[in-house]
Amino acid sequence: MSKRMRSWQKAIFVGVIVFSLLPVAARADSGPAHQIDQPFPIQLGTSGGNINDISGGFCYGGTLGALVKDTSGNQYILSNNHVLARTNAATIGEDIIQPGLIDESPACFKDTTDIVADLSAFIPIQFKAKKTIPTNTVDAAVAQIRVGNVDPTGFIIDIGTLSNETVAPSLNMAVKKSGRTSGLTKGNITAVNATIDVTYGKGKTARFTDQIVIGSSGFIAAGDSGSLMTEDVDTNPRAVGLLFAGSSTTAIANPIGDVLNGFGVSMVGSGPSASL
Repeated sequence: MSKRMRSWQKAIFVGVIVFSLLPVAARADSGPAHQIDQPFPIQLGTSGGNINDISGGFCYGGTLGALVKDTSGNQYILSNNHVLARTNAATIGEDIIQPGLIDESPACFKDTTDIVADLSAFIPIQFKAKKTIPTNTVDAAVAQIRVGNVDPTGFIIDIGTLSNETVAPSLNMAVKKSGRTSGLTKGNITAVNATIDVTYGKGKTARFTDQIVIGSSGFIAAGDSGSLMTEDVDTNPRAVGLLFAGSSTTAIANPIGDVLNGFGVSMVGSGPSASL
């Protein structure tokens, strides 16, 4: 029996600003198309992760969320720190694969022919200590693509090509995401500027501030960490946030502006941006 671990953990609210839960159901397609071993160049919104992400007999994986670029035009896969960088434990240069170890055949097999990128940078997650409670704003990492192995347009399954612009989150905004487990799901933003505590296992808890809350049942599931959240429009949607935690009824995302600023990158996509 293959062993699989969740790539996100339950979020616990410790304080929320402008919190207004709305009873909006999420809609989803099937996830299998997001989990298969894709031919090169791969599309995004698919299973992926660090080739070394095995611990205690379990292997891990998440979602390769989107494509970003630096000022020199180099392209990078964007996902979470805990998906690409093994929650601060990785060394720069480690291999990123598609699909993730949890979807390899057999599960947890390190297939070097599936390498699509190399870990380039991650923003360290700061955890609570006995006397200190540091705060975080993002759970994020980027990996420079191996040319020819990733679709250079940044195409995301079920979403398509993005706008090269972003949009700030707002209450009631209709959003969607494409992820490894639940595929395409849709919902509405129910809070912004939220402060939450997220458990990463082994007693480690990290506090995040200024987060986006999506209060839609089924919007995120285990393995969807790293998915890009966009506005819910049909053509060239703008990025809103990077999903990283959740429960059966709630999902949490980092504001995309904080994520991009942390690495000095911008979205790969078409212009002009989509209009609401």
